[in-house]
Amino acid sequence: MVERRTAATVEQLSLPFAEERIRWHVIALVLVLSVVFTAATTWAALSRHEMLGVGYLPRWVVSFFTVLIILNTFLKRVMPTLSLTNTELAFVFAVLSVIASVPHEVGIHFYLNLIGLVYYSSPHSQWFGLFTSHLPGYLVPSTNFRDPVILYAYEGMPAGAKIPLADWLIPLLAWTPYIFGVYVLLVFLCLLFARHWEEHERLLYPLVQVPKELAGITHESSVRSIFKSPLFWFGFVIATLPYSLRGLHLYFPFIPDPQPQRNSGILFATGPLTAFNNIDLHFYPEMVGIAYLLSNEVGFSLWLFPFLRRAEVALRMTLGIDMYHAEFLTFQSVAAYIVMASSLLWLTKGYLKEIVRTLLKLPMQKVNDSSKALLTEAKALLGLILVFGGLLLWAKFVAGASAIWTAALLLGLLVTGLMVARIVAEAGVYIFAPPFRVYQVMFDAFGRERLGAKNIILLSAMGWVQVRSTGTMATGYLTNSLRLLSLARVSRGFSGGWLIVALFLTLLVCHFVFPILIYTYSVPKLSWWAQTSSLNTANFIGQYLTASRQLTTHHWWGLVIGAFTCWALIKLRLNFVGFPLHPIGFVTWYGWPLDRYWLSVLLGWALKALVLRYGGFTVFQRCKPFAYGMTIGGTMTLTFWILLRLFFPTAESIIID
Repeated sequence: MVERRTAATVEQLSLPFAEERIRWHVIALVLVLSVVFTAATTWAALSRHEMLGVGYLPRWVVSFFTVLIILNTFLKRVMPTLSLTNTELAFVFAVLSVIASVPHEVGIHFYLNLIGLVYYSSPHSQWFGLFTSHLPGYLVPSTNFRDPVILYAYEGMPAGAKIPLADWLIPLLAWTPYIFGVYVLLVFLCLLFARHWEEHERLLYPLVQVPKELAGITHESSVRSIFKSPLFWFGFVIATLPYSLRGLHLYFPFIPDPQPQRNSGILFATGPLTAFNNIDLHFYPEMVGIAYLLSNEVGFSLWLFPFLRRAEVALRMTLGIDMYHAEFLTFQSVAAYIVMASSLLWLTKGYLKEIVRTLLKLPMQKVNDSSKALLTEAKALLGLILVFGGLLLWAKFVAGASAIWTAALLLGLLVTGLMVARIVAEAGVYIFAPPFRVYQVMFDAFGRERLGAKNIILLSAMGWVQVRSTGTMATGYLTNSLRLLSLARVSRGFSGGWLIVALFLTLLVCHFVFPILIYTYSVPKLSWWAQTSSLNTANFIGQYLTASRQLTTHHWWGLVIGAFTCWALIKLRLNFVGFPLHPIGFVTWYGWPLDRYWLSVLLGWALKALVLRYGGFTVFQRCKPFAYGMTIGGTMTLTFWILLRLFFPTAESIIID
């Protein structure tokens, strides 16, 4: 049904609006804010592991945006010329959201791991000489662990020594085209599917509803109404309580600790039911609010499937299979991602064919009125192809890696990126990460003998950008931002262009700030995550270089069962209206995000079910401000305590990300 839609259908479904303009001084303001906030969140992440930019509704962005909305409301009354339009407010939120996670994603992994490969090739390491012999000298600051650029980072700078920034110049010049290219590739990917998801499938984009209501995009009075709603403030206050009490307890231990992150512990001593031990019982008010906005089947599936996963493990144990549970589940997820991504492509094949036709008409300048609706998407497809090819050339002629294996890595990135974008657009999971890394699956599947030591090292290094993502994949942020700007009547071409500019500027700031912080503090004095990041990476690569791993029947059966289960869920959803299980539940069932969020999703889903059961759809709509209050209140409160801990540290964190 979807695949039979033509360009005329696309044109009919396109939103009929006049494009809104954004003033140049607003664009300049956003770029300046991008620089300032990138530097600040870099310091917070590297020195304290306080993840201000984490979450597909980034914490500091939501907090800053809420304050900006209040200030802008005041400016409209006293100095209207300085105030921002609703469209400009949406532009501020969209750009800052996309760049928010870059310091967490690139910074902690890329810079530290790059020098870590050299440092842990030294004689004091078990991996002596294992890495540097395969690294081109211009891709790292030095290949000699005794050089100051390596030694100072790990053992501290002597008094009077200067930070060796000059040694970073060549490797950063070499790596920047690749890093930036990966982000641009993902921008084009999201641009390619944005129109179909927004106008054909009409996905909910639950996370976008919060900034949309704050900015008053749908109707001018929404800013005033949402803050005047008693339900909004009721939800806001409820959301502040667990985090505030937790924060106060850290500073004043006599105040009871609400322990918002609990664990069930050992429920069953022996037997298959031990699969249900150590269930996380975490309460995230922001996720409760988001879950209220989800469709019933998505919310139901998100909290149910983690228990079905444990039931599957219990069944395996009953059958006498007591090993390889993690590998089995991982390969189930790999197959589910491939099948789900393939189904998305299949269901959009008519739409994609129209884009290809439009693209082929571009050189001949024969784009007619029916094809103009897809002009941006055609350019995005062309950009995706060109950037993909450029990344292969970089890998082959700059890094010296195999173009074939690099293509496999990038195709895997596109699959996982597409799935994360879909999960965020449809399920609104606050933080989500695939339960596997593409290059790790490649290493397990093909082994050292086929890949070779050099490719294992270089593919791992290339994977530190987005492939290694643990909850900061750019496509989740991009899909939300493109939807918000579309609602704000900003063209997708304009949106994509400035998002790319902001990403490049953010990357340049990271290149400058991260090395300075690393040498100012030295690795042993950084946050707990940063201290061990490069060592863990060296151990990971070293194990693949020194030991052979063969796929077992557990891996193959995981692939088969995972593919069949995902396919069956998709077929049931397409053929039976009202089928209660959504395949996204199966795709997300393994990994730490839903293990932590399931309880909050259950609470939000149950609240929505009760409201619909006893109040109907009208009452459900009227109660949405409560969900917005829970989401904004939880996010702002957590941001406040994180900022306080940056300047007045405590022994424990407010929550563990």
